[in-house]
Amino acid sequence: MRTAFLSLQPAALPRGFSVLELHRLFYTRRVTALFACLTAAAIGGYAQPPRIFSRGVVNAASYAPAGVPGGGIAQGSIFTIFGANLGPTTGVQATSFPIQTSLSNVSIRFVLGSNAVNVLPLYVSAGQINALMPSNAPTGLGALQVTANNQRSNNLPVQVVSSSLGVFSVASSGMGPGVVQNFVSQTNQPVNSLQVTAKPGDTITVYGTGLGAISAPDNVAPPAGTLPVKTEAWVGGQSATVLYSGRSPCCSGLDQIVLTIPQSTVLGCWVPVYFRTAGTTTSNAVTIAVSANGAPCSEPNNPLAQTFIQGGTAGTVRLIQSSVREDVATIASTDVSTDVFNYDLSQLQGGSFVFAPLFSQPPAGSCTLFQLAGDYWGSNGGFPIPTTAVRSLDAGTFSISGATNANLAPATAGFPGVFLGSYVSSYFPNQLVLNPGASTLTASGGADVHGFSAAITIPQPFTWTGREQLSSINRGQPLTLSWIGLPAGQQMSILGGNVDLPSNSSAIFYCVAPANASSFTIPTAVLGAMPATRADPRKSKGAIYLVNSSPGNGTPVSATGLNAAVALPMYMFGKLVIFQ
Repeated sequence: MRTAFLSLQPAALPRGFSVLELHRLFYTRRVTALFACLTAAAIGGYAQPPRIFSRGVVNAASYAPAGVPGGGIAQGSIFTIFGANLGPTTGVQATSFPIQTSLSNVSIRFVLGSNAVNVLPLYVSAGQINALMPSNAPTGLGALQVTANNQRSNNLPVQVVSSSLGVFSVASSGMGPGVVQNFVSQTNQPVNSLQVTAKPGDTITVYGTGLGAISAPDNVAPPAGTLPVKTEAWVGGQSATVLYSGRSPCCSGLDQIVLTIPQSTVLGCWVPVYFRTAGTTTSNAVTIAVSANGAPCSEPNNPLAQTFIQGGTAGTVRLIQSSVREDVATIASTDVSTDVFNYDLSQLQGGSFVFAPLFSQPPAGSCTLFQLAGDYWGSNGGFPIPTTAVRSLDAGTFSISGATNANLAPATAGFPGVFLGSYVSSYFPNQLVLNPGASTLTASGGADVHGFSAAITIPQPFTWTGREQLSSINRGQPLTLSWIGLPAGQQMSILGGNVDLPSNSSAIFYCVAPANASSFTIPTAVLGAMPATRADPRKSKGAIYLVNSSPGNGTPVSATGLNAAVALPMYMFGKLVIFQ
């Protein structure tokens, strides 16, 4: 089997795809929600000079922003340029070899000092260009410029590096189900999905771009062969054996990584897969579905998963108490606590590739990664991918009685919901209202969901041991976090990351500990994907949260109009940190 993979005959490509179809798949990937706000203005052709948007150059697979460690553009990789008036109104793609340095009167140059190279355009349109950075491009911070119909764009600073792998996702968002094939035979390699899963011990092929330069010309079909850059892989948090890491013979700049899923890999619908090149640069994370026997995946600890996958009505109602220790870039340490109620009841579309960050949790014992443009912890943060919800459901107004008495109306779907109370040490008296004990959450009923009542017990808060002592995090060393007092059978989630404000870039990790665990270790490959905190810490936002947020920790909600729902009492304990 290994010899067959290393030979990389065309049969090892996706079944039923011709070379031309693969070019369409990887070279004309359309703008996603990540940059929808930027490209909305790109409706013209050549009437105005071309303009590259600020921070508008990214890896074509990961969309990693420039301010995160994986945000560089690798030699020999496919990258995307977002802007206005970059090319023709109707997109044009390169369809044959050799690829030319001009396509539909559009050309691109990268200049660093006295060195300059012609970039190879693969797809050009008014709002987006997909192009290939030549293998002989100089590495370092240079300037990229587009010329369209003899008019030159602005110069945009771009960092070219030797390797920085981005992994393609089905949704073209850099997250969620990856463009991954299960290997059954040389002539049978179906795309991995929630219905067509892989098994521990199986071989899979993952598609990406950014492994680095090749010695052959970039403008013709690339030769097969493992590239010299060290390539490491993890599946569900377990180190995986890489059998091949090099170009796909179909397409310039397109990389294949062939690996064996470890026998010890956890099962689940959204098992994270990520890579590290040259021992330093971590890729974006995508997911694959893994089951014991190749059957459709399952999430036995998530009562909402089946409805999420098949489609239907589902969601959560949440009572959240958050407490954050703020002691970075502050005059004095301060604990800021808030009580919030929110809910998310939705009509879900379902499908074989559905994914929603923080809902599509990684399996217990593993972590996933998100690399995002914007301030994730701020008002313009969040996950920029198409929602899996068709619409929000009307369940009327909410109230709660028992250990906590609060009028929750008028609540609106989603975050931040309804603010209930707060406490800031040294400033205000205690105004928190969510108290441990038995309570009843009631919905009056609305146009979509009938009225219901759900018994919900708010537990005693757990304790994050060592939180106050956690200050600086060495990204080159594993980080172990510990806690006590989590109710029996529950799982702890860890949400953390850093925002680089000058570059408007965020990198976030999300881990789930096994049930009943009292500690979890975040690996270096995950921490290494976080940007370093700036010398002036006010220009960064590093934080870690421990959250008992798994849907399996909640109380089932039964109501006409809902296929599945849970009521979740949640504690979120946070700490501002510095990533070194």
